[in-house]
Amino acid sequence: MAIPSTSSVVEKGTDAWNVAQGYTHLKILKPLVEMDKLVKIAIYGYEHIEESLQTPEEIKTQFRIEAMNRLIDILLETIENTDFVMSKDTKPVLDQFEERIMNVKEVISAIKSIKTDQRTHSKTTVINEEHFWVCLNELRSIKKELPQPLNKKSLIFPSSDEIDLDALKNELIFGG
Repeated sequence: MAIPSTSSVVEKGTDAWNVAQGYTHLKILKPLVEMDKLVKIAIYGYEHIEESLQTPEEIKTQFRIEAMNRLIDILLETIENTDFVMSKDTKPVLDQFEERIMNVKEVISAIKSIKTDQRTHSKTTVINEEHFWVCLNELRSIKKELPQPLNKKSLIFPSSDEIDLDALKNELIFGG
């Protein structure tokens, strides 16, 4: 009896190949968690209190600006990663979020200015706090509203009542 070649053997399994859960964790839930971290950095210039004592003010200023830019990018990325599943009723909401984010992105450069000390010729970045907070509050508003249309499509919480929040938290934090 001849043994079939392994290259011609096709295995059929009962498990369907489904990457939806992994995709949701990596492309939607992880960025949502990352947004919280970026908001903290944008506000304080650091994420953890211990860092406040070790981080010079100029670096905190740079971190705050960078966190704001990254928050914009992650919000847009999350919208891009969920756009394909949106229906006629939820797609316009995402389009409005994207438009609001783009409006902030257009004026974001005005959150900072560079001051030069004429005597030492050193340059310091200064945040225009009023404009900064207008932009950050708009982004936080979008961040707060974004999960609602995503959840309508069961991208955050499954439609079933069976959910292990501790396991979900560990997956998001520790990757498995």
